[in-house]
Amino acid sequence: MTFEWTSYFECVACGELERADALSYDSLGYPECPGCGARTGPLAGADSSARTTTRALD
Repeated sequence: MTFEWTSYFECVACGELERADALSYDSLGYPECPGCGARTGPLAGADSSARTTTRALD
């Protein structure tokens, strides 16, 4: 019996579920969602127009 390891990607923005080997990846190797085009990774939101602000608590 053979076993094939299958890895899946779930988009946090839209919930799309897709096989990891069927995705496109950006130049840094992070996956891009086929449903909504959202990128994942540490700098994924760097070019986003909707930013959240944080304030220091005194």
